Amino acid sequence: MSTNGRRSLRKANLRIEAFVVPPLNNNVFILYEDGSDKAIVIDVAQGAKQLLDRLHELDLRLDMIVNTHGHTDHTAEDEILRKSTGAKLAIHELDAYRLALDDEASEQLHIEKIPIEPDIQLVSGSEIKVGTNNSLRVVHTPGHTEGSICLYQERLGQLFAGDTIFSGGYGRLDGRGADPTAMIQSLKLLMTFPPETEVYPGHGSFTKIENESWINEELKEPNHAQ
Repeated sequence: MSTNGRRSLRKANLRIEAFVVPPLNNNVFILYEDGSDKAIVIDVAQGAKQLLDRLHELDLRLDMIVNTHGHTDHTAEDEILRKSTGAKLAIHELDAYRLALDDEASEQLHIEKIPIEPDIQLVSGSEIKVGTNNSLRVVHTPGHTEGSICLYQERLGQLFAGDTIFSGGYGRLDGRGADPTAMIQSLKLLMTFPPETEVYPGHGSFTKIENESWINEELKEPNHAQ
């Protein structure tokens, strides 16, 4: 179901509310479990109002905001949502510094950044609880930035991929901290996941690992950056 750019998805007892947020068409997500009033948000972008409105409609309490990486188009309204909900803010330890610095995205969006500090610095293997019976595992996937991560729900075969992988492409490799060699290794890692794994990227259409088989042929020469 889609309402004003929102999709409501369900797999087993895990619920996903997915939004597309302008101006860069970021995908942002609310995750919660049937029977629980606790939720997490993956990437706020400039969607704090939409997220707050939907959390209120669903009578959910936000526990945590998780950034897939530190670029401003994904983090611009982190502090608005944190102050409004009391949620903890989490980001990989290698991208934590980005929450205090201007970058290409802040310049493009004309955002004057107010430096903030995360409450939680994630590492590869960190577990993020979603309700009682679901959790996401942090997978460190550097390349787009040093601290880019994916969030993996192994039992349900779901991957929240940030800007590591898109449908038909992957994140830009020309910004501060980008590393084409690291991106190759990250993409190789993702291609070891089960083919039916559902991929929810930071921009663009949802996909599956099996639909991105182009990666196997083109890993040696990154030229699909977006």
